[in-house]
Amino acid sequence: MGDFETEICQYTESIWKSILDLDVHKTVDEYCPIGGENILAGCVHISGEWEGAVSIDCPMDLAKKVASIMFNMTDEEVTPDLIQDALGELTNMTGGNIKSLLPEPCFLSLPAVTMTQHGLRIPGSELVKSVTFQCWGYKFKVSVLKKLKN
Repeated sequence: MGDFETEICQYTESIWKSILDLDVHKTVDEYCPIGGENILAGCVHISGEWEGAVSIDCPMDLAKKVASIMFNMTDEEVTPDLIQDALGELTNMTGGNIKSLLPEPCFLSLPAVTMTQHGLRIPGSELVKSVTFQCWGYKFKVSVLKKLKN
């Protein structure tokens, strides 16, 4: 099993294009949220033969634009709950695609979305791969994390 970079890129680009009609591109500049910036972090956990998580760290402004496209609303009409739902759905689709690469049986949790100022951190896990993307001048990050053995 590789480091997931190719798959993360393919799945993220495909999902954002098919669901949102948005072009996202991998960038070499790493997405590192600065303190004080509102970040939404979506996460799905994978359990079973392989244990870990898939997460998306996304600036609030980009998440709001994504929700307005997904729900066909103006930025002003989009509520915080809809913004979380949109990022949760993108995280769920990305995690489901990554799960398909893993040894069976594996199970995907429901997505969880939270507000943070530093991006998602999961104690007891190690980063397998993180890929930064750019869309509309915003950067966001998709990461695969593996649970550390006890």
